[in-house]
Parts: sequence; C-alpha cells; structure tokens
Amino acid sequence: MVEFILNYGGVSLGAIAVALSVFLSGTGSAKGVGIAGEAAAGIVIEEPEKFGKSLVLQLLPGTQGLY
Repeated sequence: MVEFILNYGGVSLGAIAVALSVFLSGTGSAKGVGIAGEAAAGIVIEEPEKFGKSLVLQLLPGTQGLY
C-alpha cells in the first residue's frame, strides 16, 4: 500500500484536484445562471424589450463553466 502511494500518489492527487476544480466551477456556474435567470425572468415579464440585455446577464455566469 505504501509503495502504491509513493508511486501513484501524485497522479491520484492531481486527478482529485482536477475533479474538484471541475465540480466547483460547474456548481458555481449553475448557481450564477440560476440567480441571473430568476432576475431576467422578472425583468422580461415586465419589460419584454429588455430580453437581449437580460440574455447577456444570463450567459456571463455560464461562461465560467467553460474554463
């Protein structure tokens, strides 16, 4: 067991770090898109002409998941 950790410990920690970073960035992006979507829905219901501007606010948090 110790030999396995010494030989493959760095690779394992690297894989865990990659998975954690992908998970956290995806979670944050989803949360941001949800918040912006709720706000945009309220704006578009009252003022439909602001759909384009609210779409930009919806897309900005979504780009964080692409990194």
